[in-house]
Amino acid sequence: QFNGLRPDNVLEYFSQSPFWDSSSNNAVLKMQTQFNDLQQASYDLKSMVGVEFSVTHQEPPSLFVITKFRRASPTKVTPIAVYYILDGNAYEAPSVHSIVSTRVLSSIKQVEKAFALARAHAEFHPATGYSWAESNEQKNARKAALKDIQLS
Repeated sequence: QFNGLRPDNVLEYFSQSPFWDSSSNNAVLKMQTQFNDLQQASYDLKSMVGVEFSVTHQEPPSLFVITKFRRASPTKVTPIAVYYILDGNAYEAPSVHSIVSTRVLSSIKQVEKAFALARAHAEFHPATGYSWAESNEQKNARKAALKDIQLS
């Protein structure tokens, strides 16, 4: 079914997805013009205020990017969400906030693991203060590395 997607019918296809807003300007125009000779194309969505959908990028027939905007005036629009249709399936694109927050959270988890590992090797004695607890393997590896450095 998706092989028939074209720039002129992709919004109609997208209107069947769960992401469609039935109160959008696109839906209102479709309802107002479905039983008369006027075509939706004859109306200018830019003159309306509210939520609207627009195809913002396309690589027919497999990829279409659809942006949901909030229009405040003919010249002022604010993107709300981005969706894409890939091989006939509609998806919601993640927001920049969710991507960055996921990456930061993942980084923080790795830093926490590193500190937990370092904390396990740190020792404190009142007379000597903090020191690094090394296993015999680690001591031998460190000494070998120092010898290699001195020989170079």
